[in-house]
Amino acid sequence: MIITLPVLGLLAGVLLVTALARRLSIPSPILLVVAGFAVSFLPGIPAYQVSPEVVLSVLLPPLLFGAAFESSAVALRALLRPIVQLAVLLVLLTAFTVAFALTAVLPGIPFGAALALGAILAPPDAVAAVAVARKVGLPRNLLTVLEGESLFNDATSLVTLKVAVATIGAGSVSFLHATGEFAWASVGGLLIGAAIGFAVAYGRRHIGSALTITAMTLLCPFAAYVVGESAGASGVLVVVVSGLIIGHRSPAEVAVAVRLTEDATWATLRFTLEATVFALVGLQLRGVFASLDMEGHQVLPAIVVVLATVILSRPLWLYAIHLAVRLIPVTTAATGVAGVAALSWAGMRGVVSLAAAQTLPLHTPYRSLLLVCTIAVIIGTLGLQGPSLPLLIRRLHLTEDRTVDDLRERASAHAEVNAAINRRVDELVEAGQLSDRQADLMRKWAGLRDWRNWDDEGKSRAFGQRLSILSDWRRSLLGIERSVIVSMRNSGELSENVLIEMQHDLDLEEALLERRGRAVEGHLEEIPSADDEARGMDAGPPTEDDTKSDQSRAVDGGGPVDDADVGAVMLDEQRADGPTIRSSSPGTPDS
Repeated sequence: MIITLPVLGLLAGVLLVTALARRLSIPSPILLVVAGFAVSFLPGIPAYQVSPEVVLSVLLPPLLFGAAFESSAVALRALLRPIVQLAVLLVLLTAFTVAFALTAVLPGIPFGAALALGAILAPPDAVAAVAVARKVGLPRNLLTVLEGESLFNDATSLVTLKVAVATIGAGSVSFLHATGEFAWASVGGLLIGAAIGFAVAYGRRHIGSALTITAMTLLCPFAAYVVGESAGASGVLVVVVSGLIIGHRSPAEVAVAVRLTEDATWATLRFTLEATVFALVGLQLRGVFASLDMEGHQVLPAIVVVLATVILSRPLWLYAIHLAVRLIPVTTAATGVAGVAALSWAGMRGVVSLAAAQTLPLHTPYRSLLLVCTIAVIIGTLGLQGPSLPLLIRRLHLTEDRTVDDLRERASAHAEVNAAINRRVDELVEAGQLSDRQADLMRKWAGLRDWRNWDDEGKSRAFGQRLSILSDWRRSLLGIERSVIVSMRNSGELSENVLIEMQHDLDLEEALLERRGRAVEGHLEEIPSADDEARGMDAGPPTEDDTKSDQSRAVDGGGPVDDADVGAVMLDEQRADGPTIRSSSPGTPDS
């Protein structure tokens, strides 16, 4: 009970503060740190101390793995050069710049300790930056650079920290030894991560149980980190590489049930871990300040110099690279220095810096000062850059409404899908496995998803409105279905197991309808129309006669055709004609 109550209290507080931050439109990391610091002064609040090994081996791996799993390996490969510039070169530059600046302010501090602080503060935490950038509509290529940087800069930082800590104990480390350790940590991390990624992907493809696959994937980041560290490589890099490979292969190799389960699982896990870590930062602030063994007139200059160095290193490096060799690729949505300016200000520090600072050995000189500087920089960058980043993006006119572009990409994909469906239908007709009526219905079913005319304003509006009306009508029918099956369950006519299965089917269909609605809603609002009422756009939900009329037109070959109509007629045809069509997809076990 002594352990359970603080943990439950921490999680409950995290949920409340996060909800409040969303309501107040404040970045949740900032409010979590402030709330944690304030709560630490309340009587009876226990001292929350988390082992550095727990942070690095338990909290960090799933966060990095989840981010890598959801990242686009194709997009990262296309932007590999700027990502390397930020995740490797800029991290090293920041680490050494902070070290030189701190030794200038405090001449008595060993260079190894100063370099350790530089390595701790070098990697930005893109969680907050990406969340803000997504909300205001930062161009996609800049988002990819930020996400890619956050995946790989941690490995560079932690390897540099390991070398710096070694110099504290040994007095000095040869350049050759440090270079060799860095090289093996990088190359070994890539090789081990690739091996684990392909091995787990192979296992996911051949295991039929969605729960087993999800459990195996949850275990992967922890196992990858331990294996990488045991081999002397970068455990963080092993986790990231394995996550990228597994995530890239997932769409083609696992069943839909696995993806649905994993999406919800990883979203919940990442939300809980990220929020908890920031709350722990605030809860530990009081103890860190209490252990500080320096006078205020020494601490404040060190904090100011380190914070300024961390903030300024990023824009100076990016502008130097941009002006010298023009290696930062930008699209027409973010030309010139505007894109560089946005990247320069997206340097908030967070979870990784906090975890790395807590791994400093107890005998490290000026350890309390290093911890205070770390927390001050985390709070300072979140407080300065967090609220001002969206303002800067808007002032630079970098905001980008991806709705239309996303719909055009979707239209192109649907055109390819429809062509493939029609080819397959023709093959089945020639083979005698489909009747002409079945083939016609399948083509109409594919036509409901035909977005090829999205670029044409008139056809775009007509298609969008047709899709919107069908979705609204279907949602109203889903409500009726839910009420009926719940009533049957309550009266004992339907078992709980059957209710759960039917409700799950309805949930999936409603989720799809909502996604389609969000996809077309923004674009429809941008296309003016003077005759919406004349077209009957405000007809409201369907009546029983409307539904019967639409169903009869669907069966007769005209009017709107819904998935249920096609399925029903196809089933009737198969019962009458006899042939059975078998289909399977990669990673989907036959039932």
